[in-house]
Order: sequence, then C-alpha cells, then structure tokens
Amino acid sequence: MHHYSVVAPLFAVVLLAGDALSRRTEPDLSFAESVYAKMSGACRAIMDLRYNDLTDQNHQIKTIKIVQLDGNTVRTYPINEAFVNLTKPGIFDITKQTKIIIHGYKDSSQSAVPLDLANAYNDKKMFNVLLVDAEEMNKDGYILSAHNSRLIGKRLANLLANLEHFGANAEDFHLLGISLGAHVAGWAGKYFQQYKARSLGRITGLDPAGPCFSYAYSGQRLDKTDAAYVDVLHSNRLLQGIIEPLGHADFYINGGGPNQPGCYMPSCSHLRAAHVYIESIKVPKSFIGVRCKSWKHFQSNACEKEEYAVLGYGSSTATRGHYYLRTSPKPPYGLGMDGIKNKEPVTDNWLKSLDDLNM
Repeated sequence: MHHYSVVAPLFAVVLLAGDALSRRTEPDLSFAESVYAKMSGACRAIMDLRYNDLTDQNHQIKTIKIVQLDGNTVRTYPINEAFVNLTKPGIFDITKQTKIIIHGYKDSSQSAVPLDLANAYNDKKMFNVLLVDAEEMNKDGYILSAHNSRLIGKRLANLLANLEHFGANAEDFHLLGISLGAHVAGWAGKYFQQYKARSLGRITGLDPAGPCFSYAYSGQRLDKTDAAYVDVLHSNRLLQGIIEPLGHADFYINGGGPNQPGCYMPSCSHLRAAHVYIESIKVPKSFIGVRCKSWKHFQSNACEKEEYAVLGYGSSTATRGHYYLRTSPKPPYGLGMDGIKNKEPVTDNWLKSLDDLNM
C-alpha cells in the first residue's frame, strides 16, 4: 500500500515528547489523547486558512471516476458520465444492494486493499459493486486531501441521489470508507440527506483517519447521523486512526490499537481494520465482539454483560455500543467466540503505554 498519512509520524513525535509531561490537558482524555486531539484541531485550522478560499475546483472534481465490478466485467466511468452509463439497460440492478468502496489517502480504486474489498463483495454475485477513484484529489499533501474529502463526498452524494431517483432504494446503499475514505463517506451521507431528506442505509468506517478529524464537530467528519446504520472498526487509534467512537456501533480490534498483533509499522495496523472486514465477507461471523466499558475491562475479563455482536459483513443494523475483540496476528484473523475473552498475557510496549498515561 501507499503511504497512508504523512501526518502520523509527526503525531508520534509529539506523543513521545509528551511523555515527559505529567498532567492531562483535558479532564476526560488521557494525556496522549489530549495531545492528539489538540493537534487535530491545529490541522483543521491550517486546512481552513489555506483551502477554504478555493473556489473553482470543478476541474479536479471531474477527475473522479466510478469503477464498476460486474462479475468478470470491469467498467470505468468519469464521474460526470457515471449516471448515464450506469442507467443503461442491464448495467445497474436497482433491486440489489449497492456496495460503494472509497479508498484512502494516496491510494486509488486499484490499490490492493480497496480492490480486495470490492472483489470480496463481487464474488458473492449478489450486489452492485462500485469503487470511487479520487486519486487525483488525494495525492498532493494530507491536509489538502482532508479538505477535498468534503468535495468528493458531495459529488458522490449527487450520483447516489440520481440513482435513487432512477429507482434504487436509499436503504440499499452501503458505503465502505478506508481511512480518509471513511470521512468521504460521511460527507456523502450528509449531502445525500440534504438532497433527498432521507438517509443512506449504511456507512462502514474502516479505521477512519484521525489527523484533522479527531474531536472535530460531527458536521466535520464521519458521524452516526450520516446513515441509518454506521459501524466503525478501530485498529490504529492514536496514530493514523481516529481516537473517539463515531458510529452506532464501534468495534475495537485488539483494543483498537495503536499496535495490532503481527504488525511492525503503523500502516499495517491502520489497514488491519480493512483486512479484518474483508475476511468477514469471506467467512461470515468469524469476528464476534463483546460489549464492554473499555479495553482494560476486556483484558481483565470484566465486561459486565455478555452482549455480543457480529463485526463486519454480518453486522446487525440494530447493534449499538462499543465492542472489543481479539484476533490472530496473521490470516485467518477471525477467532469466532474465542476472540471475546482475553486469553493472552498483557504485554505493554512504548506505543501502548502512551495510551495508558493517566498522570
């Protein structure tokens, strides 16, 4: 995969420097979380100062493409021609659910993870499968790309609103956003509501990007109000992934990070959420989470009630709350019901200790 965030190394340096300080800056956040939240706020301020006066970006928006997987057939349309082409006879089935995969920073629709995700759904032969390709708007610096997520989401919402007018059901639209793509999905959900006065069916955030978005207002990033059901998978919080819950259901894979078992680089942990979701499509119900107050409670096997939920492909839209689970360090990641109890010795590392600073 490409470099998912050039901002993350800076965050790591600041977090390490913060280890020398011994007080919280927010009453409800750990020191590391507070530093991260403040840096995200600074990132948003830079974004507003530098890019809010950009007016004519139609030339960039026209570079967005829609890629359709239809069995063994792949069709690619410029965004301005997508609706006309998708609504030709025999191309788009309005009776099926539609899965829309949105890649992250410095990626494209043909990058390994979004393509694997799309192919997993395509192999089911029961969905419309579309990928958004916004590579040209996601390659020239992270802060500009974060700003562009709103423009991409708005243009996608326009296409989905037209498809709904054509006869597709809004409840059948399921957007899956990877990292920065999760916030693109959030913007699409917000604008779709403005256009149609109803909600998209589902948005899945796969470790939504944290830099510039953590502790932003709900109108500035993915939020549970953006679709009828919003589920979020966390795997690299405090580095490239967002630190707070965003959805109706938030699943914390091995505590949500920052490190994932078997990973040595932040990008590996960041993309673990997507890899886990892809596996859930191929092996449904292989990932079960237990509702719990925190990862520390989970590690102590102290979750109060035995409330379980399926992560990923088979997730119930009625799921609410925060869920925790363990996975294997390498594929297959799913442990089924074995993943809901802490059976491993708790081992700290320098990244994990940052999240546990309570002084």
